[in-house]
Amino acid sequence: MVKIRIRKYAGPVLAIALFALAVKLLVHEARQITWEEFVRGLTGVPPSQIAIAALLIALNYGLLIAYDLLALRYVARSLPIRRVALVSIAGFSLGNNLGTLLAAAPIRFRFYSQWGLSPVQIVALISIVGLTFWSGWWFLGGLVLIWVPLQLPPDVALPVGTQTMGWVLLSLALIYSLVCFVWRKPWPIGELHLRPPRPGLMFVQAAVASVDLLISATALYLVLPGDSVVPFAQVLAAYLVAIGVAMMTQVPGGLGVLEVILLTLLKGTVGDTVLASVLIFRVLYYWLPLLAGMIALVGYEIHSGAITAREAKGGEVANAIKPEPIDGEKSPGDDEPTGDRL
Repeated sequence: MVKIRIRKYAGPVLAIALFALAVKLLVHEARQITWEEFVRGLTGVPPSQIAIAALLIALNYGLLIAYDLLALRYVARSLPIRRVALVSIAGFSLGNNLGTLLAAAPIRFRFYSQWGLSPVQIVALISIVGLTFWSGWWFLGGLVLIWVPLQLPPDVALPVGTQTMGWVLLSLALIYSLVCFVWRKPWPIGELHLRPPRPGLMFVQAAVASVDLLISATALYLVLPGDSVVPFAQVLAAYLVAIGVAMMTQVPGGLGVLEVILLTLLKGTVGDTVLASVLIFRVLYYWLPLLAGMIALVGYEIHSGAITAREAKGGEVANAIKPEPIDGEKSPGDDEPTGDRL
C-alpha cells in the first residue's frame, strides 16, 4: 500500500519540483534581458514568417493524426478518419499544455471506449502513441547531435558531451529497431502483454515522428529575429534537446523547461532576443491549438447532445402517434398470459 502511494504521488511531486526549478532558472535568465531587447525580439520577426510558421504548425497538428492511426493499426482496429482526427487533435492540443495524464489519456479513454475499444486496447494504443514519439526522437536526435554537437555555455557542465548523447540516442533507436525485427514474444508490463511493433510499423513510426519534429523546429526557426544569423541545424539540435527534456520531466507543456533550455542553448548565437521568439513559438504551437482543441471538443459535445435530443424527441413522437385499439379489438399483448396465470 505504501509503495502504491509513493508511486502515485512521486511523479506529480517531481514534476512540480522540476517546474519550480525551471521557473527559477528562467526568471534568473530573464532578469539579464532588458525590456528593449525583449521588445526588439517581438517586433523583429517579419509578419510573413510568423504566418508561415503558423501554417506549418497547423499542418503539423494534422500530421499528428498519424500517431493515432498507427496506434489503431497496432491494436487492429479501424475508425472513421473524422473520429480519429477529433481525438488526436484534441488529445495533443490539450495534452501538450496540460500533460498526458491530465488531458491526453482521459480524452482517448473517453472517446475510444465510447467507440468500442476495450480498456486494454486503449492502454496499448496510448503506449504506442508515446513510443512513436520516442522512436523518432531517438533516431533524429541521435543523427543531429552527432552531426551538429551543441556548444554548451561555460556554466553548464554535463558528464558527457552532446555528441556522446547523440550516440546514445542513436543506439537506443537501433536497439528498438533490432527488437522489432527479432522479438515476437509479448512483454509483461503490469497487466498488459505488449508485443513490439512489426518492422514496417516501426519504420513508419520513426518517420512520422521525425517529420513532426522537423516541422515544429522549422516553425521555431522562422520566428527567430530576422537579423539573427544561426544555422538551422543548430536550432534543430537545441529544439530536440529541449523538447526531449521537457517530455521526460512531465511538466505540463514543458512550461519553463522548454524556455530555459532554448534560452541557454541559443542565446550565444541568437542573442537575448531569443526569449521573445520562444514566447511567440509557445503561443503558436501550444496556446492557439489549445484554444482550437477546446472549441472542437465543445462543438462535438453540442452536436452530440443535439443528436441525442433529436433521437429522444423522435422516440416520444413515435410513441405518441401509436394507434390506440378500437373498442372490441384486442391489443397486441391481450392474448399473452400475464405473470399471475399459471
